[in-house]
Amino acid sequence: MPSLGEQPEVPCASCGRRIAGLPWGERCSQCVVDRKRRASRLSSRVALAATILAALYVWLRVPADPTARYYGLLAIVVTYILVRRIAARIVLEAMK
Repeated sequence: MPSLGEQPEVPCASCGRRIAGLPWGERCSQCVVDRKRRASRLSSRVALAATILAALYVWLRVPADPTARYYGLLAIVVTYILVRRIAARIVLEAMK
């Protein structure tokens, strides 16, 4: 018989595997890692598409001045980073 101070085994919300100490309605660590991996893969694809569009815009619209090109390059890098983070958060929220 388990002691009263011991936390019961609770099923994972995704896979149903019973884990001791897991709060009700939460996912086990393996399911969390799998979800983050899938979200990262999808968000990197979305960020790559957005970065290609930003690079195309910079190439077509920004003047040939070197300073403007440097700022354009900075904008492309920032676009990739921000879109990837935002897309990862959205995908994690939207996944069931």
